[in-house]
Amino acid sequence: MAIVRDEAVVLRRLEYSETSQILVLFARDHGKVRVIAKGIKRSTKTRFAPSVDLLDIGHATINRRVERSSNLATMTEWKQTQSLSGLRGKLSRLHGAEYAVEITGQLTEDWDPHEGLFDLLTTCLTELSEADEPLGAVVIYQAALLTTVGSMPVFDVCVRCRRETDLVCFSSFEGGMACRSCESALKERRRVLPATLDVLRGRATPRSAEGAFALLNYHIAHLMGRSPLLADKLLSPERHRLLPRDGRTFDRRRERL
Repeated sequence: MAIVRDEAVVLRRLEYSETSQILVLFARDHGKVRVIAKGIKRSTKTRFAPSVDLLDIGHATINRRVERSSNLATMTEWKQTQSLSGLRGKLSRLHGAEYAVEITGQLTEDWDPHEGLFDLLTTCLTELSEADEPLGAVVIYQAALLTTVGSMPVFDVCVRCRRETDLVCFSSFEGGMACRSCESALKERRRVLPATLDVLRGRATPRSAEGAFALLNYHIAHLMGRSPLLADKLLSPERHRLLPRDGRTFDRRRERL
């Protein structure tokens, strides 16, 4: 049995019993880790033991059975280092943070370390805790996560003919943009506005980032096999039509993003 000590973010929480929890953590040096925290909520006469909450950041001590890595590890100690209470001061901040941890949990593998991504996630959560509008920080993190896991789409050239101009639509199956000449050959596609491309290419700040968020979320939904649960909370009502829906997620849509 190996003892692991690492800084981690709580991605998911499940109440297991009156005193225990099952947690999914994203640790700096060890990646995504699934643990059971036995007795984490048990208090004594001299010690109050609060439960671990979603989005908490802290130091974890974990006992890992190397020969049975597919099973839950056991977390024996948790010390919170950041509470980010500002996330709960505004509903849009909380939704942005929960979206970020959801896609992290879905697109990373167990025990696959991504130290740089951990730092980007904690930076995203910190920025969200003070943000007036969450989408800018979320779009930056969407792109960072997709780049880290090797699934960032191509936005500078046509994925079919390598043309650099007249890029008009995006295909998740193809992994990027297509020009007007290649558009008709795509299995699925979504129209993309030039302003959205400017944000995704880093040529414009994501202050008004709904189109960029919707496009990257569309691609993330393709990778996950479903749309992230909090996606609809981050878009204005008139943009909800841009989200993939169950049963027709990757049809030949032509909405303009």
